[in-house]
Amino acid sequence: MDKFMGKIIITIVIISVIIIGAFNAFYILADGQQAIIERFGEKYRIEKKAGIKFKVPFIDEVKIVETDQVYTMQYGYRVQSTGDTRNAAQYLDVPNEATILTERSYIVNVEAMIQYRIIDVDSYYYNVDDPEETLRIAFESVLRRNVQNKNIDDALLNKGVISSETLPELTKKINDYGLGLHIDSLEIQNINLPEEVQESYENVNNARNRKDELLDLAKKYEHEIIPNARAQAQALIEDSRGYYAETVKQAKGDIAMFNEIFEKYQHSKEITRTRLKIEMMEDVLKTVKNKYIIDMENSNGLIKYLPLSPNSIQQSGGATNE
Repeated sequence: MDKFMGKIIITIVIISVIIIGAFNAFYILADGQQAIIERFGEKYRIEKKAGIKFKVPFIDEVKIVETDQVYTMQYGYRVQSTGDTRNAAQYLDVPNEATILTERSYIVNVEAMIQYRIIDVDSYYYNVDDPEETLRIAFESVLRRNVQNKNIDDALLNKGVISSETLPELTKKINDYGLGLHIDSLEIQNINLPEEVQESYENVNNARNRKDELLDLAKKYEHEIIPNARAQAQALIEDSRGYYAETVKQAKGDIAMFNEIFEKYQHSKEITRTRLKIEMMEDVLKTVKNKYIIDMENSNGLIKYLPLSPNSIQQSGGATNE
């Protein structure tokens, strides 16, 4: 009886092993999946075609990889918990990763997100020991080199430009490494200053803005003053030219008149001299208010004078009557 029960148990075990082995001998590979078959812990083959596949039970181990799945890698932060309708998502900063130097050694914090797909399972699992960490290191080296070539303002304001410049460099680097990845998107989400230097940066910006305002005012003043000064200078030049022309013309007229008088003077000196005296007396007497003719000869001790101004004659007549 004991032998019979032993045979039954052995039979049941054998049948169970056969059934389990039969179920374990097949696996299904869907579209967008690739399978790694390892035999005795080592890579045996890569299966890429979809369908029902056979493997040696209890010997072959199958790892199915989703090649259509988009994986996400965070840089400078980590997602602690995803948000829902009641709670916001929770994030954890990674300062050692996020801190990057810009041109002239200004410090900024960078947060980025990379989305990628596995397109070559063989390369992804067997070319490097840790593909995701290798991708992180490759991205960090490309990002730091790019940001270090930017001044602080470009780094803070042009994160889209940095993203577009970093993507092709990262793609080339992971292809050189043979990671078997395809980068679907690379987005620099935030570039900001550490809290410790935020106030100093704002002070520098305010000073720079004030400098720009003063430069604008100076340029405006320059544009107003210089044209006015040029107009005034041109007016002075035109006035001086007019004065020059008028003075030269007057001098030439005076010279011509002098030459004419001198010519007449040479022919009749006495008459010309007398005429000049008379003309001079006319010019002088025009400016004199009271005019008198005094006879110094034959006065017998008395001064005789004749007032030529009507007012002087009236005053003189009154004095005589007195």
